[in-house]
Amino acid sequence: MRLLVFAAVLIASVASVRGSVAQPPPATVTALMPGFEMLPDGSTSLFVELTKPAAFETKPTRAVVTYVLKEAHVDRRNNQNPLVTVHFNTPVTSARLLPHGRDLWFVVDLRANVQPTATMQSTKEGAATLRVTFPKGDYLPPTSQNAPAPTPAPSAEP
Repeated sequence: MRLLVFAAVLIASVASVRGSVAQPPPATVTALMPGFEMLPDGSTSLFVELTKPAAFETKPTRAVVTYVLKEAHVDRRNNQNPLVTVHFNTPVTSARLLPHGRDLWFVVDLRANVQPTATMQSTKEGAATLRVTFPKGDYLPPTSQNAPAPTPAPSAEP
């Protein structure tokens, strides 16, 4: 009888430890998806869809802007992959979500010194979106029009 009680207590404590490790605290915010879009007026926008609004802090430098989403986490590893935007006419070269302690960093690499606008937009359902908007401009590097034409491959015939 004592052995059964001990085993039941042991199983219950292991289950509670597993549950607490695997599950984030209920007060945290989950980042569901980062994204990028070209807007009709020529400006561009990065966004992060969230389960609910989060407090955020902006840390700008000349080449990188970091948005610190307080008490937030990513639930899918794929959402930590970078959004590569080098082929679009935007001041952004890439952006990615990076876990950092209890917070989540949205790190935006820039190719131009611009001042983006960041807002937290709430939905009726209680979800939210961090939206970072960049001004329109000519951000793509110039193409080389005077570059020599590629040399054709030598023919196998003499």
